Amino acid sequence: MASKTAPPAAATTRKTIAGMILAMALIESLSGVTQGYLNPILPALGPVFEIDDPTINGIFLISNVSFAVLTPIISRLGDSYGYRLILRWSTGVVTVGVLQMALWPTLWTVTLGVVMLTCVVGFIPLMMGVLRVTSPAHIRTGVSVMIGMLMIMVGAGGLLAGIVGVTNPTLGFWVAVPFAVIAFVCSFLLPDAGVPTREGMALAPLLACAMGLIGFVVALSMAPEWGWLDARTLGAGLLGLILLAFWVKRDYGSAAGGRFMDLRMLATPRIRAISVATFFFGFASISYFGTNGIFLHSNPDKTGYGFALSPLMIAIVLALASVLSLVASLSTARALRKFGERPTLVFAGVLLAGGFLVMMFAHDSFAGYCVGFAMFNLSLGMYQAGTRSLSVEGVPLEETSTAAGLNELALSVGIAVGAAVVKLLSSASVANGRITETGLLTIWGALAVAALIAAAASARYPKRQAAEVTA
Repeated sequence: MASKTAPPAAATTRKTIAGMILAMALIESLSGVTQGYLNPILPALGPVFEIDDPTINGIFLISNVSFAVLTPIISRLGDSYGYRLILRWSTGVVTVGVLQMALWPTLWTVTLGVVMLTCVVGFIPLMMGVLRVTSPAHIRTGVSVMIGMLMIMVGAGGLLAGIVGVTNPTLGFWVAVPFAVIAFVCSFLLPDAGVPTREGMALAPLLACAMGLIGFVVALSMAPEWGWLDARTLGAGLLGLILLAFWVKRDYGSAAGGRFMDLRMLATPRIRAISVATFFFGFASISYFGTNGIFLHSNPDKTGYGFALSPLMIAIVLALASVLSLVASLSTARALRKFGERPTLVFAGVLLAGGFLVMMFAHDSFAGYCVGFAMFNLSLGMYQAGTRSLSVEGVPLEETSTAAGLNELALSVGIAVGAAVVKLLSSASVANGRITETGLLTIWGALAVAALIAAAASARYPKRQAAEVTA
């Protein structure tokens, strides 16, 4: 296996690093916008395309499945064929998807575009590969900046799309066009760091991983509609788990026949701890956004809870909250350096759990709920930057993108499982078509427990002296 070597030190001056991180942040802004602007657009497409809610949910399902499937594939391609090359292709595909949705908004172009947009899952793993080869001492700072941009642009993307598309939701697709063009240009400004391994990907484990993720995510996403004991749910879920088990056994064991991803890296305590923590962080946080919107929109005169906020007001709340995630993300590199990896991640988990507890006990007050949601967003920015930075420390240089992709996969699966649990709890606590207050309390409690599990997994991270970098 070929190893990657860093370019000459003279090429990595402070000015060069600052410019590179800025370009990476602009590329990641496209990821944030595309992940944020679909939330207000897709639900409003029903009358425009003459489609029903199940069809709209199906588009969201396709997006979730594509995220899960493309995460390990794009990351692995980066290690094998070059970070910058695969990043250019990824940004190019996303740009084409953004343009076709804006220029020709139909059900089929939007569905295809949603799949193309999920190539953003490779942005961070690929850019982490470039950054680790070029200047490993700045990887934590670079990731903090990228995650900060991601957080702020998710909120801004949803707000801009809601404002632009207030009369015609398809106009909201134009919000992402300038960001796509800028990101594609910036992908040519990054250095061609490292030497690709040119190692091929074994077809059998790749297909097992992809098809297993499809079956598992489809089962979790559709179970509330099909029924948890429905033959389709059980069949898709069981087949998915069998295929994933085959993939894990194949890629963790002997290299005979080749591997898709070297899962032996999970034997490293720090990678294992970060992967488990990331799964439960995703479970406890991002899966809550749908319920948060339901709560804020609910009329207290009809449901006994909520604040009857309009969709635009909810978008404003989310945009303001994303500022806290930005601040937390930008502060994470310094926190890791000053307080250590383990205390920082444990604090993020405890803070997240505390946020849900505040929501439980102070949800009758808008100010009280905002305090809890502020804690939620501070933890969101902190753990996203922290877990991503630490996910590649200690792995071979030539597996940087794969390790980062494995962490992204843990996050995606955690979100899918968390969303399924939230949906299950919601369905079990419905009165007159609405979630009861008891159901909301149960959801907050369950997510608080998941956050504490994330904190406990973070406590298993090795002490500072095992870390590969300190800056």
